[in-house]
Amino acid sequence: MTMTHERTITITELTYCSGVSPETVRELIDYELIEPLESAPEIRFPSDVVSRVHTILRLHMDLEVGYPAMGLVLDLLDRIERLEARR
Repeated sequence: MTMTHERTITITELTYCSGVSPETVRELIDYELIEPLESAPEIRFPSDVVSRVHTILRLHMDLEVGYPAMGLVLDLLDRIERLEARR
């Protein structure tokens, strides 16, 4: 069994750090925009999910990107970031 020492946060911590409601977090999970690491006994996320939620919120509010299209936009942004890192 492999143990990971990656910092994780609960859904409560995520809502506090990102300023979104638990319902919004569940919606982001439903759209597969964020993915929990664990669900038992409680939902936990990698700590870097906070920055991803902030990105999602900025895209949603500033550019009016809907959640259904958000996955594609996030994938494209990740690809751009990886390409720029290779320079």
